[in-house]
Amino acid sequence: MGWAWLILALATYPWLLGADLASDVFASSSLTLFVSGACLIAPSRRLRRWQAVLFAAFLGFLFEARRPVPDGTVALVLVASVIFLSSNRQLLRNTPGMLRAAVIVNILACLCWYLGAAFLAPVVAVDPFGQFCLQMLVAGLLGVVVLLPVALTQNAAMDRLGVPPAPETP
Repeated sequence: MGWAWLILALATYPWLLGADLASDVFASSSLTLFVSGACLIAPSRRLRRWQAVLFAAFLGFLFEARRPVPDGTVALVLVASVIFLSSNRQLLRNTPGMLRAAVIVNILACLCWYLGAAFLAPVVAVDPFGQFCLQMLVAGLLGVVVLLPVALTQNAAMDRLGVPPAPETP
């Protein structure tokens, strides 16, 4: 059970790869499909805190590996989010709470990625505010759309690994 976070990362990887490939399709419009924040909700409910932190760091550094962004920008935000969520599991007890958390974490991590990438960019975009608003809107929508299929995949993997179900009472 100590390696549950790594096996869960392998089960989550196809979703991340799909988002990266779709981002490559939209590269001409400078739109990135960010789903890493939504992938943290189910593990935050069920894994131990240290396993969830390793999982979040893995997802953050995996996202940063393909993009020009300062090291640790996304990973530290995802780790901080997972620490908060695993400390307050009552926020994730029902589906609306999980959707709310997915949207907030996805937008927050995407915001940090966007600002970090803008800091390193050699040129200024034509319409930076419009691009920023579009990126945050897409990140929020993807947080809602991707959460349920990703969480179902992750919960199935955690069930197979023998991770105990999330407690219903605090």
